[in-house]
Amino acid sequence: MNIGIVLALIATALLVAALPRVRGTTLISPWCWLLTAIWAIALVHLTPHEGLSATDRHWHEAIQYSAHSLIFCPFMSLLGARRPQNRMWEMVVITLWFILVLPALEAVIVRPGQNYDTQGIRAWFMMILIFVSSINIILGRFWICGILIGCAQFALVNSHLPSWLQIQSTAMVPWGLGFAIAALIAMLALRKPDRSKMRVEDQVWLDYRDMFGGMWALRIRERINVAAKMNDWDLRLEWDKFTAADGTPLPDTLPADTQRILHLNFWNLMRKFVNQSWIDERLKSRASVDRDGNLQPTPIKPKTISRDKP
Repeated sequence: MNIGIVLALIATALLVAALPRVRGTTLISPWCWLLTAIWAIALVHLTPHEGLSATDRHWHEAIQYSAHSLIFCPFMSLLGARRPQNRMWEMVVITLWFILVLPALEAVIVRPGQNYDTQGIRAWFMMILIFVSSINIILGRFWICGILIGCAQFALVNSHLPSWLQIQSTAMVPWGLGFAIAALIAMLALRKPDRSKMRVEDQVWLDYRDMFGGMWALRIRERINVAAKMNDWDLRLEWDKFTAADGTPLPDTLPADTQRILHLNFWNLMRKFVNQSWIDERLKSRASVDRDGNLQPTPIKPKTISRDKP
């Protein structure tokens, strides 16, 4: 069996295993893009390159490049994974892919049999995409996955990067798929830290940061802190937890008004990326959250919490 198909089957099994983690979130679209990219890359390499005429060889190379460029789509989709515009963002992802493969499409449709050129601005643009895709993941708990994803993208589009970065090897595609599989294995194998003793807000924040990457985490942190300053709340959102405005730990019990406003704003922001059950699942041993952003006690561990309406 073709090595690419074997690697694609392994990657598919790992993606299916990871599917429960992304259910209820806007990460379904990046998940679908990644599955599509892996199989497109594997399938276009089933046709042997040898024995093709010059025209067919150029056509074949253009199709392969188009498939390889799909490896950027999952991570660009992630950058737009915010309701309600996440669905329209997929059009941006498709447009980005179209811009990347435009030289190949021209070679196939307009100038059949001619070579296409991806050097210059387009080659450097792909380097920027590799950097953005990997650094977004590196900023979270799955930093090793970010490095492996960057290596996978580098290998799969290597022949289209600036010439001084190109590696002359026929094994770059298997290496690229192998790095992608290693990233999936690392994601599934990394043990989640014990966060049971943290505040419920910190638990949800850290899980969100790990899943959606550093760029969205920075954006949410900015939104919370701007709102806190404007409303003179005595709290701030740091990279790893909520703190008081002066950086000291929050008290175990916040003033009722502060707690209500914090939850209302924080949960509303979270619901742009995840559904209610995703939040409740992470708080099931502590509390659940109602539609107004208030914590609701579970029967297992009752507790008194303000139910004032905003």
